Amino acid sequence: MYVKVVREPAELLEYVPEWQELADSAIEPNVFYEPWFLLPAIEAFSPQQGLEFVLIFAPDSAQFSGRPRVLCGFFPLERRNHYRRMPVSALTLWRHVHCYLCTPLLKRGYERECIKIFFDFLADSSHKARLMEFSWIRGGGPFHQLLVDRFNETAQLNDLCEAYTRALFRPAKNADEYLQSALPLKQRKGLQRRKAQLDALGNVEYRTLQQPEELQSWISGFLKVEASGWKGTEGSALSCNATAATFFNAITSAAYQRGRLLMQALYLDEKPIAYRCALLAAPGSFSFKIAFDENYAHFSPGVLLHLENIYHLHECPEIRWMDSCTSPDNSLLNHLWPDRRAIVTVLAGTGRSSGDFIVASFALLRWLKRKKFGRA
Repeated sequence: MYVKVVREPAELLEYVPEWQELADSAIEPNVFYEPWFLLPAIEAFSPQQGLEFVLIFAPDSAQFSGRPRVLCGFFPLERRNHYRRMPVSALTLWRHVHCYLCTPLLKRGYERECIKIFFDFLADSSHKARLMEFSWIRGGGPFHQLLVDRFNETAQLNDLCEAYTRALFRPAKNADEYLQSALPLKQRKGLQRRKAQLDALGNVEYRTLQQPEELQSWISGFLKVEASGWKGTEGSALSCNATAATFFNAITSAAYQRGRLLMQALYLDEKPIAYRCALLAAPGSFSFKIAFDENYAHFSPGVLLHLENIYHLHECPEIRWMDSCTSPDNSLLNHLWPDRRAIVTVLAGTGRSSGDFIVASFALLRWLKRKKFGRA
């Protein structure tokens, strides 16, 4: 096995077929690190310098692909000269504003060897980084378990810097049983009342994007509805930034072409008043974006579309879970989706004593900060 470090994003194009094969057979699905998503993200949001991509290859002894090698590990990294305002160099898994999971891609059957090779790469003095931050990985997932095993086997110092949970959808026997369990009767009746009030205004219809010729109109409709509300006012809507709008168009188009896009809308008299967009990664999926027309906020169109999504997912047995990709304080989905997924950030040294000292000091620094400033 060997490591190939790519520092020019254009060079990644050479590895796209192998990269996609790796993503399709990874121990954990992560759409945000698949080529059809990450390449547009690099073009739109990458810093001027500091990105490097660690590719781990192994010889393909079975020769199934007709190639002498198999890509079994993919780590997108960002190099930083400062870490949390400290003048110490670090590598971290790269995350941009629209990336909600940073778990690297490891090929099933090669995962333990990949972890070993990656830490051998970290121990190489050529990159000069003192710290490695495994940011925004799934807590308790296969990759996190591999890290824990590695730290235990090597007695390597590490620190759980951050941890939180976010809402996760898992289907029940049927949608009605799910909602009865998730929401108290009073809330269910309140939502039924709002749906009835919306029905009184005109013809209400739920739609799912199906026809390829409708894709661009759905993308444009989503961007328009999102920009009509508070996100447009404060300038955070995708359409407020040409680069972000181009990125959204690119990744939704790519996902649709691969059968990986679930896009739903709520219409009132042929007018879309809410949209939601999810990215599929069998056996799971990731809720990506939602937008609603605030002129109809009284009727909670976004919530009604979430309810429709619950019914839709119960009719899709191939989707066993959906990650909300929300913040931990999202009250809506925390009530509607009672299951949780842990997201953690783990810090480790790269094999140098100075890095290990900093890792060992972090728990003490957090304690001192809480003593001085309080839990907030």
